Amino acid sequence: MTTFIIIIGLVLILIIYFLISNKIGVKKLNDEINEICLAHERLNYPELDKKTQLEIMETGNMNAIAELVPEFKDKGVPFRLLKEYITISKNELKEHIKISGFIEKHKLENAPNPEHDGIWLLKDKIIDQERGITHRTWKVNNESEIAEIYADLLWNKITD
Repeated sequence: MTTFIIIIGLVLILIIYFLISNKIGVKKLNDEINEICLAHERLNYPELDKKTQLEIMETGNMNAIAELVPEFKDKGVPFRLLKEYITISKNELKEHIKISGFIEKHKLENAPNPEHDGIWLLKDKIIDQERGITHRTWKVNNESEIAEIYADLLWNKITD
């Protein structure tokens, strides 16, 4: 009975330890994110050129934003900063998708392998797949519909 009580006590101590350390880790991460956002706010969110904004939206590469605050550039860019730096319209993004070669790059036949994670164009539908398993699909009839769906999906990075 004593051994049982000791084991339960140790398990409770471990649980409390992990809960406290997790809370401390989350607080540290949130503080760092807030510090990064504050540094960008102090810069008054300098305007990025249209080409850079389109590249960020297309590739997800936010180095152009990170480099504005060199002391934090290795820490990453919180997604909430996109609302401050992306000033192009969704229609501009849609038009870019149509003319930039984006659609061709996203054909499943151009993926590194057929099961590669991503949102791919497969004949007359767009598929969202992870580990070769399709999670969502969208039926498309033309390039305009393809661009519209991709623009909506990319635009959700800003609004979510």
